[in-house]
Amino acid sequence: MIFNHSFLFNSWLSSFLMTCLVAGASAQPAPALDFDQSVSRPIQHDEEHVYALDAEAGRHVDIELAQRGINLGVTVSAPDGTVLAAGDHQRHVDATERLGFDVTEGGTYRIRLTPQPGYAIRTGLDANAFVWDGERRVPYEQTNDAGAYMLTARQTDGGGKKLDRIDRLFRPYATGGSAGVAVGIVKDGAMLFARGFGLANLEYGIPVSPHTPFHIASVSKQFAGYAVAALHDAGELSLDDDIHVYLPELRTPAPITIRQMLNHTSGIRDQWVVAALAGWRMDDVITQEQLLGLIFSQEALNFPPGTAYRYSNSNYTLAAEIVRRVTGKTLREWTTAEVFEPLGMRRTFFYDDHEEILPERAYSYDDRSGTVKKSVLSFANSGATSLFTTVHDFVKWMPNYRHHHVGNARIYELMTTPGKLNDGTPLNYALGVAVGSYKGLPVIDHSGVDAGYRSFMLYFPDQDVGIIVLSNLASCNTVELARRTADILLDLPADAPATRSPQGPARPYGTDAYEPEAPASDYTGVYYNPEIQTEYRITERDGLLYLGHKRISDVRLLPTAADRFKGTYWIFNEMEFTRDRRGRVTGFTVSNGGVSGMAFTRFKEENNHTKR
Repeated sequence: MIFNHSFLFNSWLSSFLMTCLVAGASAQPAPALDFDQSVSRPIQHDEEHVYALDAEAGRHVDIELAQRGINLGVTVSAPDGTVLAAGDHQRHVDATERLGFDVTEGGTYRIRLTPQPGYAIRTGLDANAFVWDGERRVPYEQTNDAGAYMLTARQTDGGGKKLDRIDRLFRPYATGGSAGVAVGIVKDGAMLFARGFGLANLEYGIPVSPHTPFHIASVSKQFAGYAVAALHDAGELSLDDDIHVYLPELRTPAPITIRQMLNHTSGIRDQWVVAALAGWRMDDVITQEQLLGLIFSQEALNFPPGTAYRYSNSNYTLAAEIVRRVTGKTLREWTTAEVFEPLGMRRTFFYDDHEEILPERAYSYDDRSGTVKKSVLSFANSGATSLFTTVHDFVKWMPNYRHHHVGNARIYELMTTPGKLNDGTPLNYALGVAVGSYKGLPVIDHSGVDAGYRSFMLYFPDQDVGIIVLSNLASCNTVELARRTADILLDLPADAPATRSPQGPARPYGTDAYEPEAPASDYTGVYYNPEIQTEYRITERDGLLYLGHKRISDVRLLPTAADRFKGTYWIFNEMEFTRDRRGRVTGFTVSNGGVSGMAFTRFKEENNHTKR
C-alpha cells in the first residue's frame, strides 16, 4: 500500500489504531457456519477467516474446502481452544481440501482458514503445464496472492468401531459426483475391509467398487522387482550381472549391475524426462518399443553407477525387457502365470496394449485447474508402470511379504533388502519397494502417480497388516489416506496439529531477478541433440528469449546467472550455455529431476542453410 498524500496516511493510521483498540476490547465474533450450508468468499494472502460451528457431542464433522486460486490451511479448534485438527494436504491453489474430526464435547468449534503458498498448474508462464505431471516432479508456479473458496461442513454419527471410522475417512469422496477412491485392508492374510467411493467414470456415472480396476502407476514396480528376484533365485540370472549382457544395444559404456538398476543407482536417465525433451506428451500413445529405443539411444549417464541414488523409471522398463529376454515371455505373461493366477488375482495384469478393452475400469481425472478434466493416459508399456488391479485383488498380494504363498523366503528377502551405494551409504529403496518405518513400525511401501491416477501401498510386516488406496482423482492424497487408516487401525498416535499463520506472497516459479550482461543475440539459433534426434530454436522477441519446438508451446528463458537460464517449462529447469575460446555460444546443457547435463549443440548458419 503506497500513500501519495500525508493526510491519507494519517487518516488510515487513525482508523487502524482505532480498529486495534476496539479489537482489543471486544473481538469481533466469528460468523456462524451452518451444516450443509456452503459459504463462498474471496480472501487475500494476508487475511485469516474464522467461522464458528456449533456441534453436538458424539457426532463426526467433515469439512470440505474448495479452493479457487489460493491455497488454504484449515485449523479446527475445540471449544476450549485446543487445536483439534489441521490440514493442508493438497497444496494446490485449485483443489479441494478435506478434513474430518470427531466431536467429543458439545459446543462451538472454530474453523480457521489461513492462506499458505500453493502450487498452480494453470499459470501464465508455463503453457505446457499439463503436458507432463506426476512422478516428473513438476515445479509448478507457486502463488497465493488472492483467491476465493467455498466452505462446507457436514455431520454424521460419530464414534463407532474402527472400520466405521475408516469408512468416514473416505466418505467425502462419495459426494457431489466426484471421481473416486477405493481402499482395501488385509490383516493376518484375510481381507478385513474393501470399499469403493465416488465414480470410476464421470461421463456415465459408473461407481467405484472394490472390484474396479485402477492403473496403479509406480506401485507396479514391485512386480518387475519380484520377477527379477525370482529369476536370480532360480539361477537364470544374477543381480550382480552387468545389464549390458542382456541389453547389448544400451550405449552407455559404464558397467551397471542389475541390482544397481533396480535400486535406482544406475545413473540411467529417466525415460519420461528424456521423452519430454524429445517433444513427447504424456497423453501420447507410448509403447514399450518406443521407450526402449529412447533409453538405448542414451550415451551418457547422470552419474557413475553406484555413486548416487536417483529415481529413474527407465530402470524398470529395462527390467521388464530383461525378463522377456531371459524367459521368452513378456512381463505381463510371466507375472500372470507366476503371480496373479496362482493368487487368484483375476483382474490384475500389465496393460501393455492401449487399445485393449477393460470392462469397468476407472478413468483418470484432474481437478486441480479450477475445473475437472479428463487426464488422458495411453500407455502401452510395462515394468515401471501400467499394472491394472483392484483393491480386492491387491490385498491377496501384500501378505506374501510375510507368508510367501508364491515364491519363497529368499525371493522376498532379496526384494526387501535396501540397496547401498558403492561407498556403503545405505538406501531405503530395495527391489521395487521402499523399506522404512512409520511411527516406529517397520513398513514396506510405494506410491504411484500417473495422469490423474494416485496409488499407495502400505504393509506392516510385523503386524501383518496391509493397506492399499487407489484413486482416479489427481487431488486425492492416497498417501495421507493410507496413513490415517493405519493410525485408526493400529491405534497409532495422531500427529500433532500444526499451527499456521498467513504467509507473504509466494515467489512465482522462475522469477528470480538477474540482469544478463550478454546480448540476447548471443543465444539465438538452432540447437540439436543426436541422442533424441531433437532440435530446438531459440529466438528473440521484444528483448526476451524464447525456446521453440514443433510439439510444445514456446518456452520463455529467464536469466539466472551468466550464461544460465531457467525455462518456464519445467524440463528446462537449469540451462547452461557453453562458449568456445572466442566467446561464441556453441551449445547448452539441460538438467532437471531426471536428466543431468544433456547436451545440445548449436548449428552453424552458412549460406542460408542450417548445418551442424
